[in-house]
Amino acid sequence: MIKIAGIGDIHTAFDEEDVRLFNESDYDLILICGDLPGRSHKQTVQIGSILSGLQKPALMIPGNHDSTSVLQLLGEITGSARLKREDPRMEGRVQELKEALGAIQMGGYKLHGFHRKHGWDSGESELDIITARPHSMGGPDIGFQPYIEQQFGIQSQQDSAQCILSLMRQSKAPVRLVLAHNGPTGLGSHRNDIWGCDFDPDRGDFGDPDLEVAIREAASSNQSPLVVLAGHMHHALKGGGQRTWYVEKEGIHYVNAARVPRIFRENGEKRRHHVRIELDRTDVHVEQILW
Repeated sequence: MIKIAGIGDIHTAFDEEDVRLFNESDYDLILICGDLPGRSHKQTVQIGSILSGLQKPALMIPGNHDSTSVLQLLGEITGSARLKREDPRMEGRVQELKEALGAIQMGGYKLHGFHRKHGWDSGESELDIITARPHSMGGPDIGFQPYIEQQFGIQSQQDSAQCILSLMRQSKAPVRLVLAHNGPTGLGSHRNDIWGCDFDPDRGDFGDPDLEVAIREAASSNQSPLVVLAGHMHHALKGGGQRTWYVEKEGIHYVNAARVPRIFRENGEKRRHHVRIELDRTDVHVEQILW
């Protein structure tokens, strides 16, 4: 089975000890769901530089905090058209993150073929990873739409769904996995559902509609992913309680890896969270790991 470490929203909680532990582990592949910083781009680059020490093949999809500005985030939260307008510096910040990550691949609307012996995109793939829409804010709108349109030509949820679906249909590997920052709609509208909204009950299901459409259409032609790995909606709920982090539905395993903070103390001892996924053509095993 292919052994995968899924790291959820980091939010500065990743250090050299994590690098050592992952490098010494038995994982074949490390997948990172994004949101590296607290607030600043400087933190994004700093965490990216630490991640670059990973010696295992690794792939990251940017989250809503990665290479975006505080003003952009404020615009997305408030709906201010003035603040949501195109930021010409975002492209440069994304490039700085890519450089900081070193050999780690950065995805977004891409198909990444992986083979344990031959590495990335060698032409012989055991596992195809489809990276979905980057910088997702969740909900019905496309986050950072001016940048997404400029870089990828995506103007609507329908455009995005068709792009993700096209990547799934291009896949020739025996196993497919989707890596996203936020998960799809269709898995529940309660605050404790895997991508339900806990900070505003009126918003209900806060997944990405484009991802749900792409997965549903792919399933109709037997091209659906075996696993969908994402984060964004943290396990700890506003107002108390814990989110459902793992759901299996119609043969697809949905995993939310966003345990925040991912480094914490329990009974006086430091713990480091990630999700372990083992899969082959027919079987999937998922568990939370606390190192």
